[in-house]
Amino acid sequence: MSEEILLQLFNRLGHIENTLHLLVESHKRLEAEQQEMRKEQQEIRREQQEMRKEQQEIRREQQEMRKEQQEIRREQQEMRKEQEEFRRIQQALLEGQKRLEEEQAHIKAGQKELYDLMSALLHRQDETDAALDALAMDVHKLHGEVSSIHQRLDSLEKKVDSHAQSFNEQLNNIKLDITFLSNKVIEHEREIYKIKNVIL
Repeated sequence: MSEEILLQLFNRLGHIENTLHLLVESHKRLEAEQQEMRKEQQEIRREQQEMRKEQQEIRREQQEMRKEQQEIRREQQEMRKEQEEFRRIQQALLEGQKRLEEEQAHIKAGQKELYDLMSALLHRQDETDAALDALAMDVHKLHGEVSSIHQRLDSLEKKVDSHAQSFNEQLNNIKLDITFLSNKVIEHEREIYKIKNVIL
């Protein structure tokens, strides 16, 4: 009986050892699988971190792109403003050129009027110069006549004693002639003065 019991015990022990061996092997396999799973989890975490980094980089690039788009929009707005300003300046230049052309036309018309006026003034000045020359000749002639009359007066004064009555009559006539001629000289001088004032 004891041998059978021992045999049974040995069998059970062998079975237990086999079971323990299987358990140990199974535990090793589990540990290996766990280590492999940990490695895989670490790899997954690393990949997740890489993905997060890539996502962050993508977000950063998207933000940069948004900033660039905003900058492009701002530059486009500035360009539109500059184009509008350029159009406004161009319109102002066209209007200024039109006004300048109108002013040039007015200036040309004024120059023509001024030329016509200058031509008329020169023609009138020629006529006035001719009239002045004629008046000067008349005045010179009158001065000569006055000198001749003075000479006649001197001659008549010498003969006053012998020809008193006749001389007085002649003297009166001569005085009248002198007065008339003097008035004529004064009138001519006034006309010359007026003509000079008109010319100047």
